[in-house]
Formats: sequence, C-alpha cells, structure tokens
Amino acid sequence: MKIALVENFGSDFFGARLRYAQFLKDNGHHVVAVVPDDGYADKIVGAGIETISIKVNIRSRDVKTMFAYGSKLGEIFKKEKFDIIHFYRMQPNIIGSPIAYFASRKSKIINHITGLGVAFTKSSFKYNVIRFIIKSAYNLNSRIFNAQLILQNNEDKIELGNLQEFLVVKGSAVNEDRFRLGLPKNIELIDELKNTYGMTEGITLIFVSRLLKQKGLSYLVEAVRVHNLNHINNKVNLLIAGWLDFNNPDSFTKEDIEKFSDVDGVIFLGKRNDIDQLINISDIAVLPTYYREGTPRFLLEAMAIGKPILTTDMPGCNHLVKDNENGILVQPMDQSALTAAIEILSKRDLNNLGSVSRKIYENEFSENVVYNKLLETYLKK
Repeated sequence: MKIALVENFGSDFFGARLRYAQFLKDNGHHVVAVVPDDGYADKIVGAGIETISIKVNIRSRDVKTMFAYGSKLGEIFKKEKFDIIHFYRMQPNIIGSPIAYFASRKSKIINHITGLGVAFTKSSFKYNVIRFIIKSAYNLNSRIFNAQLILQNNEDKIELGNLQEFLVVKGSAVNEDRFRLGLPKNIELIDELKNTYGMTEGITLIFVSRLLKQKGLSYLVEAVRVHNLNHINNKVNLLIAGWLDFNNPDSFTKEDIEKFSDVDGVIFLGKRNDIDQLINISDIAVLPTYYREGTPRFLLEAMAIGKPILTTDMPGCNHLVKDNENGILVQPMDQSALTAAIEILSKRDLNNLGSVSRKIYENEFSENVVYNKLLETYLKK
C-alpha cells in the first residue's frame, strides 16, 4: 500500500510518528510523510522516510492560510494517488478530509484524534460554539467523507457521538529503544542536577509537558511546596522539563516559571532532549492535567521505563492507572489531593509500582499492540 502520514508539525512527526512510519516501511509499504516546512523534513528523510514538505505555516489560523494549506494537500493527493491518507490532529483532520475525498476518491481516509484539547476543557459560550463546530466537522467527515475516526480513549469517543464505526486505539506508543527497562543511571546527569540545581537525595518527581496552565503545573508546584514545608527531613525534588508556547494564550509566562523555580525543591530545566535519561533517574512521573488529553506521551514513556505515575482522573489519563497498583489518580485542580498522593507514594514500594506500570504498557500501549491495530484498520474493508 502507498500510505500518506499527514502531521501538523514536522517536529511532531519526527518525535511521535517516525517509528510507526518505519514499521510500515519494514512491512513492505510505501510510506510518505506530509508535513509543514518547519525544518524537520531533512531529518525525516535522513531516517529513511520519503517526505513532502508544505511551505505553509499551519499554525496561522487565518482563512487565507487554511485555503493555501488545503490547496497544497489537494495537489499532493491528486498526484500521489495514495491508498491510505492518515491525518493526525485537528487541523489536518478537518481541513484535509474533504480535500482527500474529492482529490483522491479511492483513498481510505483516517482521522487520528490525539486529544480534544482546550476547547473541551473550558466552559463558556465561545468554547461551546467551538465544541459544536468540532463535533459537527468530525461527524461530517465520518458520515459524508467516509473518514475512519480513531481516538485514543473511550471518553473522547463518547464525546464525539460514540458511533459504532469510531475506533479506539490507546495512545501512539513510544520509542522503545529509548524508553525501556534496564537503562543505566546517568551519573553525569545526576551530578549536574546536584551541583548546578541543588537536587537532594530525596524522592524525585518529574513533569514533562508544554507549559500550559491546563497541564496543572501550578497545583503541582504548590503541592511540592507544602510537602517540603511539612517534611523537612523527607523533601522531594520536582524536575520540570517543559517549554513555553508563546503562540498559546494559555501558556505560562517567564515570570511564572521564575516564581515556580524559587520554590524549595523545584528545578526548572526548560526544553530537553534527554527525557529518557531524566525519567530514568526520577522516581515518579507526574502530570496533574485538566486538559483534554488523548493519551499523554510522557506518561507512556515513564510507564515503558517502569515508573509509577501520579495523574488526574481525566480522559486520556485515567486509563493509565489500574486500581492504584501502578500509581494514583487525583481529581484535577486539587492541590491538597496532590500533596496527599505525594506523601502516600513516598511510603510505597516504587519499584513494585513501576513494574506494574511496565506490564500495563506492554499489554495495552506498546508499539506491537498499537502499530498492528492501526495496520489492521488500513486492511479492513
């Protein structure tokens, strides 16, 4: 089969889709990445995947840009005659599906929904309208343009109408060469964190994400502050590996991050390329999000390495924790619950919890499970 994988950003393709593209190629399929021209096309080509880059800034939300993006997609689809056109994320899904339907009528169209985002988090007239538009667009894609919708959790399926033909494939898996059991501890990294940032010998929490307010970081920082204030001899460290998104109105500011960094035990590292090493030297992965996630990649990475997780009872997160056997779920926006959970986890056998995390990952979220389910979807008539 000739398969197009269409992503919102080249960086996202390189970080989240490359392994899947290589899996398809290894199984004898002709795979083409279709991504914006954001500096990653050469890296994707260098990894062995044919790439078509579109010179349109998809993050610009004006109508002219959207028409330009749709026009470029139409040209590509008419020329390439793909058997499968697999879109990821909202803009490619919604803009690309009708384009693909009319430009390449023989192509099977996939809408892969990797989370519903801020529109399904906030409650106001504006966001109610946006939710209605998004739901209508996806249902139109499914009913009129014959798109196969794939979601990452059951709550999102229900939110969009719970149609029988909607599929749930949990997560996108992670790079299991990097994120795996048995990684050696990076002593140089530990020394850097101790000598440069003042990391102590106590339990270390790690948070990895874009620094959006809905990711719950402010509640986590306050929870760590309260815990360390009340446990002078049993303090915890919090490593924050994240990046500010200045194009997003819900992003934290530099001033916010400076205030967080002043809290005892909090270590802000910025955007890092050694997330596997950071998770490996940490004890608990924490994501207290109230954002509508699909299935958070960071938590899957932590589970693949064998770490317990502390997260919220939110769609996309709550199916990762099983009966408190590999971590704890708390209610979103609840600092007191986070503080209590940190104390509870600090007294439990973290190695045992982490072993359960790894088993859950292998059985439900691994590359073997996810990639084969997606391939089965392509082959299904």
